[in-house]
Amino acid sequence: MREEARCRGARPRVKAALFPYELDYGLAPGSGEFIHTAYGGEPGKLAMGDGYLTSGSWTSPVVQSFSPYLDEAVASWEEPAGHMDVEIRLRTGETPAGVAQAAFTLLTSGQDMSLAPYFQVKVDFDETIRAWGLDDPGEADEFTAYAVDQGPDGGFESYASDGPGCLAGFSLAGRLTLPEREIIDPGGVRVDLTRDFSELRTGDHVLVLDNRAGQWLNRADQAYLNEPDWTRKQLALYHGWELADGTVAWQLLYQGVVRRLAGMAHGWRQPHRVRLESQDGVAAGLKQKIGVPADTGERRPFMRGAYLARGELTRVVEATVSAISRTGSGAASLNLLGTYRGDYLLDHLLEAETSGEVGSATFRWSHNQGQSWQKTNLTTAGADGPVELEEGLSVYWESGPGADLVAGDRWTFTAFPPVYHYQVFGAPFEAITAVYLTGEEDDDRVTADAGTGLIQVSGRNASVSARVVKDHTTHPVDMVADILAEVGLNQAIHQDSFALAKSLTPEYAIGVRFENLTAAQAIREIVRRCLYDLWIDFGEIKIRAYLGED
Repeated sequence: MREEARCRGARPRVKAALFPYELDYGLAPGSGEFIHTAYGGEPGKLAMGDGYLTSGSWTSPVVQSFSPYLDEAVASWEEPAGHMDVEIRLRTGETPAGVAQAAFTLLTSGQDMSLAPYFQVKVDFDETIRAWGLDDPGEADEFTAYAVDQGPDGGFESYASDGPGCLAGFSLAGRLTLPEREIIDPGGVRVDLTRDFSELRTGDHVLVLDNRAGQWLNRADQAYLNEPDWTRKQLALYHGWELADGTVAWQLLYQGVVRRLAGMAHGWRQPHRVRLESQDGVAAGLKQKIGVPADTGERRPFMRGAYLARGELTRVVEATVSAISRTGSGAASLNLLGTYRGDYLLDHLLEAETSGEVGSATFRWSHNQGQSWQKTNLTTAGADGPVELEEGLSVYWESGPGADLVAGDRWTFTAFPPVYHYQVFGAPFEAITAVYLTGEEDDDRVTADAGTGLIQVSGRNASVSARVVKDHTTHPVDMVADILAEVGLNQAIHQDSFALAKSLTPEYAIGVRFENLTAAQAIREIVRRCLYDLWIDFGEIKIRAYLGED
């Protein structure tokens, strides 16, 4: 049908583009013109100078891109900090003189724009909120912040802004369009995907290109792949028809990740060609793993919603007993034996009930400072026959000069249980709503930190699990979208189909935890449990909710 709809006389066209190329736009100390601004100390950062300033700017030197075929650029930056508005502009031309004559164009983060071989960047800071003290109220204008007298003994109410202007993370990513005359064979495109998303047969692509100028040779002048890590480049392949007036409507057929250059020949009596081999971009992204450990080995699972996660034992603080404190006039000293086996912190009070020597005097002991007594009328004993208290602890006395025990003598100490440290990986969490010890919810012996995922348990137990809330993302469609964004495929999401699938299943709510798993496997676990169909259509990822119809 497309062939029938083609305008008669239209000429087929093909276009291939490589991207991204990190463009050096000249932001560095002493580079360009700084007006009340300064280099921020890291790539892509520009800050206002010291002192109170209401405006500032930086204009880059005129920069030449490394290739005349680098004909598009995409700007991006972080949300500007401080109380100033930031505007970024770019102008471009075929020559340095042409740049000087061109007008600056306001940039929008993430938007494509045309790029000529020479370009220049300008950043303007302009204050919209002013905050400083005035000696003369007549100097105030509509932007001035000043103190307001609240009346006798009422103090002042003042207003100030949140710091000077700052631009961070500014970058220019270029796109290089390969000359159409150098494309010898655009290759075929095919990607197959099963309906349950369980198997993906990728459409590896081969683009055969001319290499007569040595433009694909390493370190050649104006080499297309002149960056060290060129395997991170992506290839976009377009097809179109050129009409009689010269206009072309391009259709993106394929986007892939460059894997290698093969079959390169550049010698006498050899074809000057090269094979640019790539893998389908969606397939390559879906094969990336999510929830992978950090370089330090720290586990970082991908989590969304609420999830019952198992804690892993990382540290044990052994049980201890504090030093014994004594009051009274008796000469005997108290000694402890054993290791405390209890699950709770317990205070102990021992009190002499009768006066006498060790072996004849009696004592009693308590957990609550004598409000009630665990046992009474116990005979004191020496090291050869210690008296057992509880949870592995025993006591004995050593005689001293004078009367050993006098009625009312007291000894106090505190027994601290062992503390087991468990880690629930994936923090920070919004909340830890419950902790289970051997399957039973327990709050008495547990402290939990949602920020770190650390759970401390007082006393022994067989297992620890916790119900953690990672965030408020609970709908499976949103989770699929987050997984795709995690592997850089958010631009491939067909937004309308995702929105429709979510609207048709508003009551769906789940929690997920994926660790060191490919994106395709993680998505499959979600869609097969929630009954969604997921497929790829011309590089777009689409989803459909199964509601029981045929």
